[in-house]
Amino acid sequence: MSELILVRHGETVGESALRLYGRTDIEMSDLGRRQMAAVRDALADIEFAYAASSPLRRSREAARIVIGERKTTVDIVGDFTEIDFGQWEGWSLAEAAEKDPENHCEWRKSGVEFRFPGGDMKREFFQRVACTAVEIFGQAPRPALAVLHKGVIKGILAGLLGKPVADFTEYKIELGSIHRLTLSQTGWNLISENETRHLAEFRIPSSA
Repeated sequence: MSELILVRHGETVGESALRLYGRTDIEMSDLGRRQMAAVRDALADIEFAYAASSPLRRSREAARIVIGERKTTVDIVGDFTEIDFGQWEGWSLAEAAEKDPENHCEWRKSGVEFRFPGGDMKREFFQRVACTAVEIFGQAPRPALAVLHKGVIKGILAGLLGKPVADFTEYKIELGSIHRLTLSQTGWNLISENETRHLAEFRIPSSA
């Protein structure tokens, strides 16, 4: 059996624990870097044969921190860029409800068919991520690491596990969390989810 480890990047200067940052290329905060150092230490015994990140700075830097002294090259995957929240970029959900109540109401009832105003449709985004994940991780050498974004991790899990992304609507993906999958002859299996013990005092439970 082979392993794939998914990690959500750390906290950002824009407070990703509270606000919607998708395509906005904000960087990690000092707290986020401490979270990634904790991930690095938690995964120190794994010699990764492959690593991936999105093109966004918070993902790229987080991956470099987790890789640490290993010689593994980080593959920058454009299709793993986070969803585009459009006009909602940088807003909290409470602000979206206040500033754009009509679309916020539609967001609550439309599920994956919702298109963020001026941004991506959720279904199209998740399909893109899922298809790319199946292609890349089906052939990438393992153990493999991917340090990515909350929405991207949901799309990857849906694609690899062969489940509708709606199954992951309430799935917890905290900043700095670790998720482990194995590949057997019957396909991918999720064996551990939202590991956060390694974060200790750096954990932000509300970021899920």
